Amino acid sequence: MTKRVLAMAAVGFGALNSAAMAAPQGPFIGIMGGANFSQDHDLSGGGLTINRSVDTDTGWAVLPSIGYRYENGLRTELELGYRKNDVDSISGATNGSGEIKAKSVMLNLVYDVETRGRLSPYIGGGVGIANVRYDNVNPVGVGGITDKDDVFAYQGMAGVTYALTDAMEVAAEYRYFATRDPDLRTSAGVALKGDYDSHAALVGVRWNFGTPKQREMPKPVAQVSEPEPAPAPVAEPPALPRNFLVFFDFDRSNLSGEAEAILADAASYARAHGAVRIAATGHADRSGSDEYNRALSMRRATAVKAKLLSLGVMENEIAIDAKGESDPLVPTDDGMREPQNRRVEIVLG
Repeated sequence: MTKRVLAMAAVGFGALNSAAMAAPQGPFIGIMGGANFSQDHDLSGGGLTINRSVDTDTGWAVLPSIGYRYENGLRTELELGYRKNDVDSISGATNGSGEIKAKSVMLNLVYDVETRGRLSPYIGGGVGIANVRYDNVNPVGVGGITDKDDVFAYQGMAGVTYALTDAMEVAAEYRYFATRDPDLRTSAGVALKGDYDSHAALVGVRWNFGTPKQREMPKPVAQVSEPEPAPAPVAEPPALPRNFLVFFDFDRSNLSGEAEAILADAASYARAHGAVRIAATGHADRSGSDEYNRALSMRRATAVKAKLLSLGVMENEIAIDAKGESDPLVPTDDGMREPQNRRVEIVLG
C-alpha cells in the first residue's frame, strides 16, 4: 500500500518536471510529517514466563531537521523525531489501551540523484538515539507499564523531491525506523524487554539558504557601436547606437531596475537620433526544454516592448522576436544555466 502511494506520487510529480532546476548547495531546514505504521511490539520477561504481543493503530510522526547540501549530491541532516501510536490490542487481554511513543535525535546521510530537472529521487539512512515510552499499557498478569528507556536507533529512507523554486522544495518519502530493545518495568516491578520499529509514509517541505553554482553575471551595460568618423571639414553628429542588452534572472521575464535604466537610455537615444525601427529579440539559456525556453524568451521580449511603449516609443516602431536557446551568447552544454544567455537584444535602426 505504502509503495503504491509513493509510486503514484512520483508519476504525478514527473508530469510537472518540465524545467531544469538544480538544488542549491548550502544549509537548509525542513520538516516531514505523516502516517506512522508501527509493527506489533513483543513484550517478554518475568523470568521468561511473560510473552505478549502489543498491536497498535495507525499513528502519526513529525520530523523537523536542519542540514547542509554538498556539491557531490550528498546532504547531512540533524533530525528530531516524534512518533505516537495508540494501543489497539494485547494478546491475552480482552481489550487494549495505552500509547507507545518514540522521541529521537538522528544524524542522517542522504544522496540526491542529479536529474537536471525539478524532480529528484533520493535515498539515505541515519543513526542516533531514541527515547521509547510505554504509557498505561496493561499486559495481563504483570501490572501496567508506564516506563521509558533510551536506546540506539537507526533508519532508512527513500523518496522524491520536487523543486518549486531554488529556495523551496517539497518531498514525499517512505521511511523505516527501528531501535534496540528497550528495558521496561511494570507497576508490579516485573522487568520486561520491549521492542520498537515502524514504517512511515511522509510528506514535507525544505527551505534552502544556499545558491546554485553558476558563472558570475557581469553588470549589464549599454552596448554602443563605434561612431563613424566625421568627414572633414564638416562635423557630423555621432552615429546612432546600434545595440543594447538587458539581462534577466533565472526563469524570469520581469525587468530589473538596471534593465529598466538601459531601456530608458535606448528610448532616449532612439528619439535623439531619429531611429524609425527597434528590434527586440528574446533569448534563454539551455536550462529547460526548447519549447519552454522559446516561450520564456518571447515573454522577455514582450516585457521589453511594454517598457519601451511606456517610455513613449510608438508601437509601429517596435518589432519583437524570440529565439529561445538556439542563439546563445555563451555556448554551453544542454541543461546548463548561463546568465549571459538570459537576455533581450535591442537593435536600433
